[in-house]
Amino acid sequence: MKYEIIKLDGRFSYRHLFEYCIKFSNGMAANQGPQRFNQVHKWFVETHGWSAEIRQWAAIQKWYHRTIPMMSFNGHWTRPKLNNLPEECNPNWSWTNGYNDLRIYVATEAELSFFQLKFPLDQ
Repeated sequence: MKYEIIKLDGRFSYRHLFEYCIKFSNGMAANQGPQRFNQVHKWFVETHGWSAEIRQWAAIQKWYHRTIPMMSFNGHWTRPKLNNLPEECNPNWSWTNGYNDLRIYVATEAELSFFQLKFPLDQ
């Protein structure tokens, strides 16, 4: 299977939510990108459970962060960590297929390695 793995850094949106993205071509002729993307998307749903599309995931996370009240800890005001996001915001992965982007976002190297075991990169 053909895909590109990108470690998200300061140049990428959603780097504050996920560590890596798996990018597929948007054409069928060269690498069958749309078909491969959908195969991988289905596998992530079956393996890790459903997740919202990345733009919606980020909007939900931002809203929940804004609505959690500030709390005082030892005289310092802070927001508690977001441990209870809705189940639509799967902490392990998300995806997008907008603007000719076919991407799967993964949280850590563990999810990425598990994906690579299932779908080795074509040489």
